[in-house]
Parts: sequence; C-alpha cells; structure tokens
Amino acid sequence: MNSNALNTLHLTDDTANTLLDARSSNERHVLSLIRQHGSLSKSDIAQHTGLSAQSASVIIKKLEEDKLVTALKAEKSEAPVKKKGQPKVPFSLNDNGAFGIGLKIGRRSYDMTLLDLAGQVRASVHEKISYPTVDSFLEFVTRVYRVAVNKIGERYVNRIQGIGVAMPSHIWQWSKEVNAPQDALAEWEHFDLQNALFAQYALPVFILNDAAAACNAELSFGNTAQHKSFLYVFVGTFLGGGVVINNSLIKGKSGNGGAIGSLPLLDSATNGQLMSKGSLYVLSQMLEDNNENSDHIYDDANLWSCSEEVLSKWCSQTGESIAFAAHCATCFLDLDGVIIDGAIPASVKLHILEATQQAMLKQDTRGTTPAQFSSGVVGVKAQSIGSASFPLSANYF
Repeated sequence: MNSNALNTLHLTDDTANTLLDARSSNERHVLSLIRQHGSLSKSDIAQHTGLSAQSASVIIKKLEEDKLVTALKAEKSEAPVKKKGQPKVPFSLNDNGAFGIGLKIGRRSYDMTLLDLAGQVRASVHEKISYPTVDSFLEFVTRVYRVAVNKIGERYVNRIQGIGVAMPSHIWQWSKEVNAPQDALAEWEHFDLQNALFAQYALPVFILNDAAAACNAELSFGNTAQHKSFLYVFVGTFLGGGVVINNSLIKGKSGNGGAIGSLPLLDSATNGQLMSKGSLYVLSQMLEDNNENSDHIYDDANLWSCSEEVLSKWCSQTGESIAFAAHCATCFLDLDGVIIDGAIPASVKLHILEATQQAMLKQDTRGTTPAQFSSGVVGVKAQSIGSASFPLSANYF
C-alpha cells in the first residue's frame, strides 16, 4: 500500500462532511507507516518518523487505547541477545478499528463495498441495472447498508466512519449512449445526494467522480511501481481517468480532473469525444452490429465471449485513444507512468495495454520523457473500493 496516499478530499464545512474521528498529523503519519509496512514496533516508528522514543510510545499507546492498532507477538531474534531489555513488540492496524462504506453509481450497475481499516474488503454487493435512477439507488443503499451492518455486527456500527459515493459526473448528459430515458437521468441534476444520505444515516458523505474514485483505490492499494505522478485510465461503460501528482489525487475545481473521455477525437472532422472510441458502450454497439449478444460484457467482467475480430478492433481503437490521452497528459505534466485498469477481463486489459504501447510508437514524442505503462491491480471493484477508502483516508491517513 502507498503510505503517501494522503487525504486529497477538499472537505466543506457543512454537517454532511464533518469528520467523526479526525486524527493529528503525527497519528496519521504513524498509521500510514504501519499500513505501508504491515507492522512496526515503537522503535521502528521512531526511526521512520524522527520522533523521540517517548513520543512514539505515547502515540502508539493512544492509538491502541482507541482500538486503531493492536499489538502482535514480540519479535524473536535469531542472533544471540546481548542487550538487556524487552523484545520488540510490533503493532499492526486493527482491522475492526474503523470501517468505510463505498457506493458506486454506474450506468449499468450499482455496487457496495465495505472496507476495514486494514484495507480488507469485508462485504461486497453488485447489482445490475438498466440505467440509474434516484429511487432505485436509494432503495439499493437501504438494502446494502443492512448487509454491511450485519457483516460487522451491531457492536462495530459506531466505527463506520462515513459513506463514499463514486458516480459519473453530469450523469444526466449521457442518456443516448446508455439507452436511458432522458427524464429518468434528469432527476440526478438537481438531487442533493449528499444530504439525502446524511439525513438517512447520520454519517459523513463523500462524493467523487467514479474514475477519480478508482484512481484513489489504485493510489492507496495498487500502484506497484510506486509512481509519484501518473495518469490513471479506467475502461468502463465510458472511458474515464484520474491524475495523481506528487502522490496526491488532483480533483480540479469540480471534481473532474483527469476526465480523458471528454477529450476531442484525434483526426476527426466531427465534434466527438474520445470516449466514443474506447468505452464499453462502444464495444456493445460493435457486438450488436455483428449480431452478437452484448449483455455479458456488463454481467461479468471476468467472463466475456466476443468474436476475436470485433474485440481486437475495439482494443486497438481503445489503445489509440488512451495513447493520445497519455501523450497529452505527459506533455502537460511530465508524468512517471500511465496505469490502465477497468471493468474488463485481465486478458483484455493486457491486450489494451499492448495496443496502447504500440499506438504510442506512432506519436511524435520529441521533447518529452516517456512514461512507463502498466496494468492496474485493483480491478473491476476499483470505484467502490476507492469510494470506501474516502472516509478512512479523511480521518486516519
């Protein structure tokens, strides 16, 4: 896990965003280090942070009293012990110390993920829909909240630190692309989801663009190359993205930082956008035009059955779209890497990665330093996992 995945949410002063258990900067630093290393002793913490042994001991004692960390068995030294004193006692995060609930509003599905303080998924619910409506989503939340509570038990309900919601920005603008009634999607434009959920559950509510939420998950629980700055690409119903600079997620003034799907089409006489080439709804259309069923690409991200010709063509044009976006991002931001993930099978993800790298060879990259391309590791649940981590990051990391 990335210890530098700091809280990047710009919280407002309204009640719906009031933190329930905000920790001091030193406590956050210690918790982040333990999350990164798995476990650390007091002396290790002092060494990593530069704090005195006494200060590290005081912080650990407070975190242990608050049930956020737990002591493990003392470490045994293989070498003969010459010094007197107690053996090192490592401390790990208490997985029952705190929880975050993550929700995803997709154009084809709803998701819920219950995440514990140690980053483990404790419960997950996926529900396929024809298109998202306000009423159906609120009904979904009512059901899955009870699932989350039942999973952890009533004794830990007060340790749920908030609800994160990942949803497409301006969801009401895409009715044609997802075959949804315009009036159904229009309900979202003026609906105050944050305060509606707060009124129902009396928990802080954090809302972010769905692709940015997925990027947050990769930053916190993936990013195996440990890039400090990268473009994140999520191939879903629509192509989306997020940007990380110096280990911080860049939201932008309206939360749409990294919205690569809205970039203009390359070499196009039309006013189309990049998402019209590299999104799942495009693959769906291509399959139907080839007299193939397309529902399965939304049903199970690990089990697709597409003709090789159609899939290869779609992967190629998706790779070209991502390469164009990556080149633009690299020119502006001089990034370390580009990470590609999505609601797609691992084999398809690899195909898109290879297609992107091939497409980059066609770009005139003079004057830029190439970024490293790699696959994301969080996968199809990245959006709801990323949103579940919001309340945890806001309080503890």
